[in-house]
Amino acid sequence: MVRTSDRVVIGVMSLGYLGLSVLMVSLALGWTNSLTYMEGYLAFATNRWILGATGFLVFIISLTLFLGSFRVKPAKETTVHETGLGQVKITMPALEHLISKAAVNVQGVRDVKPMLRLAGETLKVALKVQVSPDVNIPQVSEELQKKVLEHLQNTAGITLKEIKVHVNRVSWDAKGRVE
Repeated sequence: MVRTSDRVVIGVMSLGYLGLSVLMVSLALGWTNSLTYMEGYLAFATNRWILGATGFLVFIISLTLFLGSFRVKPAKETTVHETGLGQVKITMPALEHLISKAAVNVQGVRDVKPMLRLAGETLKVALKVQVSPDVNIPQVSEELQKKVLEHLQNTAGITLKEIKVHVNRVSWDAKGRVE
């Protein structure tokens, strides 16, 4: 995920590159007024120092952003069991997959997007759900909570204290056209 500060820096640098490209195109087309202006600007030592410091700062920021693009954010994991041989851990994406697999078995649920949050030793689950219009939403939500709880207990050995269900869409099944 890109941080807000990185986005701002990228935006400012993009504007700088835009200005530089306009300068290059104007020189390529023979408009040397911009080159004459630059010569006049660089005639003063103070302006050269400002330009050099700005160039160095842009280089450092560019290098930081470039190297940051190779960073891989480690997946969060939770400890499921501790045995005599060591810990058994499971990643959040693996738990999300297990939850999605359990949700598929609930009739009336069309799509589910699990969101997990680890608060200390407690795992909190919120499900954004899309359901069919012909179902009883409270019953389907309760059944979904039970299925997810059972599936996580049986497969990963995790007991949840809270599963929130947010129905964010009620949609009809798309029927194929016959021509």
